[in-house]
Amino acid sequence: MDVGQAATRPAPLDGHEHAGFRDGGLPEREHLLGAPAGVRSALEDRGIIIEATLIADLSKNISGGVNPAGTFRHLFDFAVELDLQTLAGVGRGVFFIDFQTKEGQDGSVETGDIQAYSNLDALDFTALYEVWYQQRLLDGGLRVKAGKIDVNSDFAFVEHGGEFIHSSPGFSPTLFVLPTYPDPAFGALAFIGEGGGFFGGLGIFDGALQEGFTTGTLGPKTLFDDPADLFLIGEAGYAWGGGEGDAALPGRFAAGVWHHTGGFATFAGGTDTQTTGFYLVLDQLLYKENDDTGDEQGVGLFAQYGWADPDVSAIEHHVGLGTQWVGAVPGRDNDIAGLMLSWARLSDEPGAGFTDDAELAVELFYKLQLTPYLSFKPDLQYIANPGGAGLDDAWVATLRLELVF
Repeated sequence: MDVGQAATRPAPLDGHEHAGFRDGGLPEREHLLGAPAGVRSALEDRGIIIEATLIADLSKNISGGVNPAGTFRHLFDFAVELDLQTLAGVGRGVFFIDFQTKEGQDGSVETGDIQAYSNLDALDFTALYEVWYQQRLLDGGLRVKAGKIDVNSDFAFVEHGGEFIHSSPGFSPTLFVLPTYPDPAFGALAFIGEGGGFFGGLGIFDGALQEGFTTGTLGPKTLFDDPADLFLIGEAGYAWGGGEGDAALPGRFAAGVWHHTGGFATFAGGTDTQTTGFYLVLDQLLYKENDDTGDEQGVGLFAQYGWADPDVSAIEHHVGLGTQWVGAVPGRDNDIAGLMLSWARLSDEPGAGFTDDAELAVELFYKLQLTPYLSFKPDLQYIANPGGAGLDDAWVATLRLELVF
């Protein structure tokens, strides 16, 4: 069971009302190519938004783990969002299509860690990654989406964890069957009450990944044909603060339950016909430097907890805790510093084969936003008990480049 492949892509391109995102929603940002001949701005005026991003990691396993060695990998993402209200008069409707290609080595092969220290790590692929239609109804109070979806964009995401390179701040690794990077899946979801206060959502998705089908590179056939496995998820929570005239700083608590209907090999040598788990997420802005609602400077905190059945899941408990500070250095308002820890309690079933009880990862980074479209992120991670396999503790350094075309 390769839990290390359960990585999440950096900066989800769609989903909840993430800060700085459009309704559909691609992020609002500047570009290397600008708006040549006014084409980009002309298209946006007509409701057609195009984004292309390159993310690349150069990592070095300095010591410990399996093998001190270097690793390079990169991800290219090309997405188009159609605002159907502007384009065709369809109220609050959005059509989204996303193409991704990833190449490079898997750094966890060198470290032996089970949580995946780089959220780019996956088998190489080229795919029509997402294609979906989203509609808001009831004056925006109900959001429905259907198509090929990265489920982590809507469920179990961590607002203040999006800048970390390690995978676990994206979503708890106890969600080892979550249809997300590199394998989103066809399905549908609905959310209510996302404008503040209580909210809730439900989703149903193709669960064929558990049977060995790489849903990220496939169409909808396995949703309607064999295998008939499904991934079901529900989330509810409460969001507070951040509104006009609201003295409270914005925060959010969410609790989710997931269920997979497929068959799972147990560590004891048997088979479970289904499995269930749950997770908790807390996001809170602790400090905001300026009152301007469009100013991102400040300190945010996140906390996570996840549980999965240790009979079938390599990770039984997961706890994540971290903080990131936008504008920590005077005069560097768009730079971001972050510190987090992620603790994974491993299954103690005899057949699981772990020699250590838990793996702990600690990450420290500083993102240099050199221009509005170019950033470099030096990152250092300490991994204790990589993979629970009796390996020496590992130290990993990474330099991440992100370029928005």
